[in-house]
Parts: sequence; C-alpha cells; structure tokens
Amino acid sequence: MNKKTITEGMLALLFAMSAPSETHIMAQERNAETLKRPTLEDLIPGGETYRYTKNLYGLQWWGDVCIKPDMDDLKTIDLQSGKETVLVTRETVNRALKEAGLKELSHLYSVSLPWAEKKELLLPLAQKYAVYNWQTGQLTYKDNLPKEPAANYDLSTESRNLAYTVKNNLYVNGRRITDEPLGVVCGQSVHRNEFGISKGTFWSPAGDLLAFYRMDERMVTEYPLVDITARVGELNAIRYPMAGMTSHKVQVGIYNPATEQTVYLNTGDPTDRYFTNIAWAPNGRSLFLIELNRDQNHSKLCQYDAETGELVRVLIEETHPKYVEPQNPILFLPWDDMKFIYRSQRSGYDHLYLYDLGKLASHPQPLTAESMEKMWSLIKAVGKGKSPKEAAGMQLTSGNWIVKDVLGFNVKKKEIIFTATKESPLQSNIYKVNVSNGQITRLDNGEGVHRPRLSASGSYLIDSYSTPDVPRSIHLTATRNGKQLANLLTASSPYEGFDMPSIETGTIKAADGTTDLYYRIVKPADFDPNRKYPAIVYVYGGPHAQMISNGWMNDARG
Repeated sequence: MNKKTITEGMLALLFAMSAPSETHIMAQERNAETLKRPTLEDLIPGGETYRYTKNLYGLQWWGDVCIKPDMDDLKTIDLQSGKETVLVTRETVNRALKEAGLKELSHLYSVSLPWAEKKELLLPLAQKYAVYNWQTGQLTYKDNLPKEPAANYDLSTESRNLAYTVKNNLYVNGRRITDEPLGVVCGQSVHRNEFGISKGTFWSPAGDLLAFYRMDERMVTEYPLVDITARVGELNAIRYPMAGMTSHKVQVGIYNPATEQTVYLNTGDPTDRYFTNIAWAPNGRSLFLIELNRDQNHSKLCQYDAETGELVRVLIEETHPKYVEPQNPILFLPWDDMKFIYRSQRSGYDHLYLYDLGKLASHPQPLTAESMEKMWSLIKAVGKGKSPKEAAGMQLTSGNWIVKDVLGFNVKKKEIIFTATKESPLQSNIYKVNVSNGQITRLDNGEGVHRPRLSASGSYLIDSYSTPDVPRSIHLTATRNGKQLANLLTASSPYEGFDMPSIETGTIKAADGTTDLYYRIVKPADFDPNRKYPAIVYVYGGPHAQMISNGWMNDARG
C-alpha cells in the first residue's frame, strides 16, 4: 500500500469517526424541538420567570456548630451525618419581641450567633440593638438609639458597645461623639472606598476603644449625580476630586467610651495622603495603619500609640515605579501577640508574609523591599522552615498566583486557612499553610470557585462551590485533612429542559507576548459556523473585577 492510499484511508476513517450520521442529526433536531428556548424573563434578575439556582441562605457557625436558618426555626447540623435538630423557633423569639413591644420577625435568615459560648441570638431590628437568650427567654435591647435614621452600625461583641452614624456624625451607645459641620464626615468609609476600605469604625479587641475616620471634604469640588432610585429623579451633589484637583483630608481618631475622650493620631499634614488598612494590636495599646502617598507608589506600615496618638515607628516601607496597592490590614497570629501576617504584591502577586513585631522594632530603619530580599535569601540559605535569629520576617506563600482571602486560623495546628488562585487564575480554591514550616495543603476538590466559611476553631468549613457544570454544591469539610463530611445541598441546573447556548473559554496573548488574557464566547444553541451573527463585545479593564471564572456557566450570568 503506497503513501497516498494510506493517507486517503486515514482521512476517510477520521471523517467517518467525526462526521455525525444523518440519523444522529435528525435525532438532535427532534430533541431540540422538544426543548424550550430561554427568554429574557428567564435570564435576567427581576424577570417574572427568572430562574435561580437553589441555595441555603444564612448558613453560619456558632463556634464549631453549623447553623441552618429557616423561615420558622434555626437548626443545628451534625457534621458527620447532616442530621438537623431544631435549636430555637421563630415563635419563641417573636413572643419575647411582642412582650417587649418590638416588631416581630418574619423569618430567621438574618439572625446571627456571634457568641460561641453563649446561647444568644443577635436580632436584626431596625433602629434597635436586641439580643435574645433562648435558654432563659430573656430579651435585652438598647432603647436609647436615635429616632433619626441611623447607619453604619458597628457592634463590639466583646464589650457590646455600639457605634453608628446619623448623617455625618458618629454616635456611641446613644451619645454623639462628634459635632461636625456639613462637609466633614465621621465614622464612614473614606478615600472613595479604595485600598480595601469598606467601613469607618474599628473596635479594639476588648471593645473598649473605637478608632474612626474623620474626613474633611469641604475643599473638594462637587459633582452632580442623578438618583434614579427615587420615583422622580433627584439631583444629588457628591464631593469628588478629579485627577490633579484638591483631594479631601483624613484623620484617624480614637474614642474612649469610659472617659468620653477622643485622641487623634499625630500623622502630620494629611494633604494628599491616604490612611488605610487600620488594625489593632491584640492588647489594644497600639493602632496600625498603612499610609500611602497620592501617587500611590510609596506605602508605609505605621504603628501609633493608642493612648497618646503619637507615631511609635514605621515598620515596613514599599515603593514601586508604577503603584503600591495595600488592600488588607495586618493580622496578628492568635497564638502569638508579637507576630502578624502582612500581605503584599511586591512580587507581582498578592502573597502572605510573616513578621515579628519585636524584631522589626529592633531594626534601626524600616524594612524595605531590598532589605527584605536579603533577609529572605539568608533564610533560604539556612534552610526551609528555619530562619536566623536576626530575621524579622519570612515569606509564607509564593508563586505565580494570588492569595484572595484569609479565612482565619486553626490555633491548635498553627495554620492559616485561605483561598487562592493556585490551581488556575479562573478558580478560587481553599488551602492551609503551616506557619512553622510553610507547608501548603489544598482542602478542596481542586475544581471551580469555592466560597467557604471557617468555624471558630478553624477545624471545619462550610464549603459552597460551583463549576461550569455544577450550579452549586454545599458541604462540610474538615480542615485537618480536607475530607468532605456531610453534604448539605447539590443543586440541579435551573435550566433543565431548556435549549441552552454553548459557552467556550480560552486565552489569547497580551501585547507583551507572554501574559495570558482569558476570554469567554457564548454561542447560540443552534450555532452555524457558516453564518454571521450580531455580537456584543464586553470588556472591563478595571482591577479586582474578574469577569470569567470556572464557576457556574463560567460567570456568564449572575
């Protein structure tokens, strides 16, 4: 047999293997005729027939006990068997609320159990702070809250002190602690919610001191916005500093409810400076923040005395030709008050770094990227997991992937539990890293997008995940070995019985010829490659907004 015969024979075989038979094509057509096509009402949230993926709302931890809220009761879930047991009913809660003359609850999805050692519920009441003890039946609440609409509630679960704002001023336990004119805002997020800022008040670990933002934006130009949520559109003016124009000025205050006194940090002139990522020392004596210049290319981790407001020292400095973007406050290890986790993108990827506060303080100058590189080179030379006595820190995670969220700690095992894109930039998976030796272990199935919640001790997870073909799966996991325990939900596709479009993902190279850019293509269910179709091309180039994932339908819908 010659080469031509072999080639023709192979082509014929390939065609026979890949070409669908006429019978198969006809069967597909008949099958398509029995399926429905989704409408906009099916696909868009708010549509009359919008199809939701089944979910379990309000799952949470009460210490290491998994709690499942429902309309009429709260249930505990056995970690191994998934057996449900009623803990408290809405009827009993509402009986106590009715006797107190308070509004009754229509469901229990929004209640929380922040006290692991107490049989108490925190109740979501408008303009009220209420706690119900289901063992004693006692209801306690604060009735000195303002009659005016309040916002930005911040409760210390340790002291049960309560902070909130009314208009532009800050209140604590019913007492107004700031008296500012319009244009000065207290107790709310600042710096346009950039750099990880999402709130304006920060209780100390014991709940006896309150750090808060004070933002003076009277010098900032106004920008008109139309409020389309009103029945008749309203014009609202916000203060917005355009590029190169005057920006607001921010201070950080510390209020003591016992003395009713406020001390402001002595940061110097706040012009064109950002104060971000506020954190307390475990003993409440120091306040830490990351300062950033307006060019956003130089950051400083600063320690302040909480009693005097004076700068104690600058601990770490970072510079970059383009930008530095601190997004997370430092986290102290719960088993060592002198060691903390610092997150940085200095390698080009967001990673975890472990520092010793005492050893940092002994350095004559703040640590810089150059000095840290020398230090870590020395650590590597000594050996993995070992560090010389003079080292103030070490890198815990590394690689061409990012840490997304730190979920918490397993104190007994001295481990940090976190999510990261280690498997793929399109995924979010769960890992633990041992602080002693730097060993990283994955705690899930390695697929899709995981949104976990960690129990109080760090021993268990509520793991809710999806993949392109799995709408949602929720189960309990042991962090000791990543073993899946009870399965709580496996949702089916809300589009069963529909003729759905195909979704494809892939990569193209960026202009540098190296960087992968991910794309998603959604094609009609009856796509014909020989036809031309109108297309919508959508690109969002902003940071922190992943448009494509390996989650349900590759994030083609909400």
